[in-house]
Amino acid sequence: MKRILLLLVFSASLFTAYCQNLKELETIQKGWSKKVITGVKDGNIFSLLTAFNKMWPTEPGTAILTDGENPAAQEDCYQFEIDRPNGYVSAVELGDFGQDLSACVWRRSNGHRLFAVMFRQSIGVYPYSIVLFYDYDNSKRTLTPERHPLTDFRSAYPLGESVDAVFVELPRVGKDVVVSEYILPWGCSIKHTYKWDGMKPHWYSSTIEHLDKMEKIYNDQYELSEQINFTKYCLHDFDEDHNPELWLFSDNDDYQAIYSIRHENIQMLSSTYYKTQFSFFPDAAAICSSGGCGTGCMRADFVVLKDSSPLYRFADQQDWDNTADNMVSTYFKDGVKLSKAEGERIMERFKNPVEIEPDKRDMTP
Repeated sequence: MKRILLLLVFSASLFTAYCQNLKELETIQKGWSKKVITGVKDGNIFSLLTAFNKMWPTEPGTAILTDGENPAAQEDCYQFEIDRPNGYVSAVELGDFGQDLSACVWRRSNGHRLFAVMFRQSIGVYPYSIVLFYDYDNSKRTLTPERHPLTDFRSAYPLGESVDAVFVELPRVGKDVVVSEYILPWGCSIKHTYKWDGMKPHWYSSTIEHLDKMEKIYNDQYELSEQINFTKYCLHDFDEDHNPELWLFSDNDDYQAIYSIRHENIQMLSSTYYKTQFSFFPDAAAICSSGGCGTGCMRADFVVLKDSSPLYRFADQQDWDNTADNMVSTYFKDGVKLSKAEGERIMERFKNPVEIEPDKRDMTP
């Protein structure tokens, strides 16, 4: 019983520390852009971090400055990386409730320096991250807050639902910054690269893991004369199971596909090309691809989703009937032909289509 109580007290103290660290980060995030830091000794990474930590003290910042270059402290609470020549330092706190810090400095083409500091507070798989930028003016010995798109980085899908980790990797070697969105149900990530342009890192590309496999699935289905490459993407949870589907687009949006990804298992749920288009039925958790399928032929292919997988597929193929002088439907469920009554009964489920305006993001400039 005593051991259990000690464990409970220890866990409570860890959680209290976590809450305190999180509060510190929230305070920094609200106030950092309003305060210029003065009296900076020089542009050395330790001098910059010292000035920052004096204004905004945190445990990992203090740990780097006091113990970062002490080999005996490496096996204590933090794992340190100290690289003075490359202008990089980091401290990773050990344990599930740890707070991490990394910082680096670039030489700017105008003679100033750009200082970046990144914090990440973790509780299990849910991190809280912020990255801040300052312009260092050696003539004034000041660090002036400078907003950057990375400071306000917005996930393609809301953090805390399925994007369970956003990691900003400041460079120790080289000058590029990499942001990784890890989507827990997918088991893979979207990586964004920001390249140095002489003054700041600017967005260069976004890379989706296994994109080549998805493009192959699409191209194999349509057997087009030219290979289609996707250049834009959107994350949208069509069946509201907290695992977003991946919606891909070609350059001109003529070719599109929607994929389910779970534990790196990829399925193409639905697709269009220049003769077809999507429609959406959220009440039925259904996606429809429809359009012409030949002379006097129209076809609508529905996929009904459950837990990001096809529950069943349904098709309504309409062909011109010269005898009846109108279009006549033939229905299929999972490839099996249905009676007219069965088909019409299922069609009743697909009412109230809605338009979805995708929040498209480019993968290349």
